[in-house]
Amino acid sequence: MLRKFLPRQENFFNEFQKMADLLAETATEFQSMLHDLQNQQKHVHTIEALEESGDKIAHYIFNLLHKTFITPFDRHDIHHLTSGLDDVLDQINRCAQRFPFYDLKSVPHEIIRLAELALQASLALKECVYRLNSLKQADKIFDFCQQIDAAESEAHKMVLSGEKHLFLHENHFKQFFKLKEIYQRTKLVIDAIQDVGNVIKGIVLEYS
Repeated sequence: MLRKFLPRQENFFNEFQKMADLLAETATEFQSMLHDLQNQQKHVHTIEALEESGDKIAHYIFNLLHKTFITPFDRHDIHHLTSGLDDVLDQINRCAQRFPFYDLKSVPHEIIRLAELALQASLALKECVYRLNSLKQADKIFDFCQQIDAAESEAHKMVLSGEKHLFLHENHFKQFFKLKEIYQRTKLVIDAIQDVGNVIKGIVLEYS
């Protein structure tokens, strides 16, 4: 009964939105890098800095969760959502780091398309996060989650097409494995975004 008379801590929504903003900015930077590989190290440094900012926000949310008695929704969901957003940022950073590590000067168009899909999915996820503080917008949230699912579906086909081309036409052993890993890591970014979308759908279904 006591919980009903205590104010909820609304700062969580502001922090979720900050993380969503960072995610969109990071995905934009990653896509820009693929069109500017001659300056890839500059983009990698920017992505790394954005990921570190995300870590700080996640740490703040976890501390806030520990100190707050009344939360906007279940503590497990808050932790899951925060961890998921942080994981997406980490996945983009890990993928970007492989480019200078492998000294990649060019990539197939399928990988460029995967980066575009990752950006599309991150922007749709941002829209979901910004609507979480008003679950009256459940239909809009579900629409954006469908956009994320559509991006993941196209990404799956893109990876199959790109890897098939590698098997058929890439005869350089090292280049084959470099690009194959980039395909997998870029797809992991989109999978991680879809995972967060699924967390949000679960929250909406439970509380709307």
